[in-house]
Amino acid sequence: MSILCSLSRQVANYDSVRRGSLYKRLVIPLSAFVLLASLGLAIWISSLQRRESLRRFERTAINNAGFMGQLPLPRSTEMANRLSTILEVRVAFLSEDGRITHSSRERWPTEIEKQLKAFSGDSTTATRIGDYDLAITPLESSQDHLILVRDTEEGLTGIGVWILIPTLFLTAAFGGLVFLLADRIVRPLTLLTRWLPNLKTNEEPANPIPGSLTARSDELGQLARSLKDTHQSLLREQKLRHQSERLATLGRIATSLAHEIRNPAAAIRMHADLIEPRVEAEGSESINLIREEVERITDLVNQWLFVARAQPPERRPHDLVEMLKNVGRRQKPALTHAGTHLEINAPKPALIECDKLRIEQVLRNLIVNSSQAMPAGGPIIARLELAAGEARLTIQDSGSGFSSEALDRFGEPFFSEREGGMGIGLTLAREVIQAHDGAIEVSNHPGGGALVSVTLPLST
Repeated sequence: MSILCSLSRQVANYDSVRRGSLYKRLVIPLSAFVLLASLGLAIWISSLQRRESLRRFERTAINNAGFMGQLPLPRSTEMANRLSTILEVRVAFLSEDGRITHSSRERWPTEIEKQLKAFSGDSTTATRIGDYDLAITPLESSQDHLILVRDTEEGLTGIGVWILIPTLFLTAAFGGLVFLLADRIVRPLTLLTRWLPNLKTNEEPANPIPGSLTARSDELGQLARSLKDTHQSLLREQKLRHQSERLATLGRIATSLAHEIRNPAAAIRMHADLIEPRVEAEGSESINLIREEVERITDLVNQWLFVARAQPPERRPHDLVEMLKNVGRRQKPALTHAGTHLEINAPKPALIECDKLRIEQVLRNLIVNSSQAMPAGGPIIARLELAAGEARLTIQDSGSGFSSEALDRFGEPFFSEREGGMGIGLTLAREVIQAHDGAIEVSNHPGGGALVSVTLPLST
């Protein structure tokens, strides 16, 4: 009953999925095979039953012929009628001279009388003639023969019927199971076929592969997961290609503009240094502002070049603590103006093999990001820990922290949630730190604010 209910539900929901050739190739051949095998089995059983029935009919004739041969009973019509009543078949006697004495129980078939002499031999014969079964056997101590005739049993009877009915039921049940099996195979394939055009798109599909399909443990589930993973890989590759194109464009721009920007910036800084002694005390703030803006321009050009030209770092021994203090001194005016200040907690020097210019650029980016994350001001805490041949620097602010999207897209070029941000600061930081065999991680501090951790190997 559960199979039939499940089958009915499948059929009711089947309109949503078009029947394809796989249904025909699965359901029709398998159902036809089972049906033919069942019919063949029924025919074979019918044949066995037929032979067994003739054998018993033949044995009945032999037993009665032996009985009459042992007793001096007449071969008369009355005797034939009595035997016919007892055996419930037509009974006749064939004498040696060819005369036939038969019972009057039913009309005697004339087509059998014409062939009796052909079967009247020294052995017993049981066969089918037309619509009748014939058994003829010689009587003992006589040349006469006993003849039994009955109507041929039509179709399957007895055990044959009891086998055929369950066979036909099992055929129908198996056909339903085959349909369910085909549906479990074809329906997911149809869904995947409809989903395949999404591989050509550059964005997440509006109708993703159902979770019930990707959760399957069979080959169809593996196929669904493989297609989903392939699509995700294509999306990532397309995204990386797009980013590479943008970086290549940025590289060409940065390379062409670096020389044009650095020379004027250096000239501006030099003239600021030259005129500083001649400027009154109230003008010193303007000189410092000029220097800050020149340094900002120079740092921006350096960032472009570092991202656009990913060359191996020129490593030399440098103290990470000293570099951090140098960056803090250079950024102190900007930090003071923003209402923030840098606190460095470093117990001792940390000597690392690094490209000083690039590492200082990373430190500057992290400190500037922390300052910009605190519009109301506050401390920027830099802690340095040394352990197991590594230096671990953490920079913490008291701002609003990273959003979930920023954490997921950490290091992605040109992604920035800050108005006016270019989105290459953390990208630069990640690439530079990884080029120095280090690691950088971002998270939110449990007490509030963003937390950036940089790990670099110590110089041996």
